[in-house]
Amino acid sequence: MGGYLDDLFVASAARGQGVGTALIKAVVQIGQLQGWSVIRWVTAEDNQLARVFDDKLARHTGWQTYEISLK
Repeated sequence: MGGYLDDLFVASAARGQGVGTALIKAVVQIGQLQGWSVIRWVTAEDNQLARVFDDKLARHTGWQTYEISLK
């Protein structure tokens, strides 16, 4: 069992203050309490600011996300 974080967004005014890190750490704590084996999330390939943040906290898996829109 694992957790999937659908979207992590921190308002511009709050960035650089540790809010994103605190949110991820809270999800990690929840996952540990629930016995999850992994937490995953996606970040847009062109969102360099988010990717720098993500690279500090997690291992990039090298997987790309694909979707089929039904609407």
